[in-house]
Amino acid sequence: MLYKNTQLGSTMLTIMGLVSGLLIFASYSKPEESIWFAFIIVGVIGLLFSSLTIKIDGSKIYWFFGPKFWQKSLELSEIASVRKIKTKWYYGFGIRLISTGWLYNVSGLTAIELKLKDGTTLSLGTNDPDNLINAIDKSQLTSD
Repeated sequence: MLYKNTQLGSTMLTIMGLVSGLLIFASYSKPEESIWFAFIIVGVIGLLFSSLTIKIDGSKIYWFFGPKFWQKSLELSEIASVRKIKTKWYYGFGIRLISTGWLYNVSGLTAIELKLKDGTTLSLGTNDPDNLINAIDKSQLTSD
């Protein structure tokens, strides 16, 4: 394996914690209302989006959330260019379709943008953009 980084979804976990706090407050305010289902939904979302792992192994780049939720991969040979970008705060977190293409992130505003040879673009949020870009460049050189 040439590269692997797991970014903790501190923003996602903070948001889920705040929502849980609101749910606890609501359960005390209106004890006759059953909100257990909301706690389950918040817990599942918190678990699934607790981290984002990006790895490069062989000729592919892989990324997935939490416990291998929404695992995706891409052949490195499909990448035309890669660059470090700053995402907008209002793009949110998780899996998003933004103006440039798909965005996968769990925390922070730093990402890498992959422009593919077919013209599509996707962005991967990361707390380690420089090392990830170097690993992609290095992998593409060795596979040529």
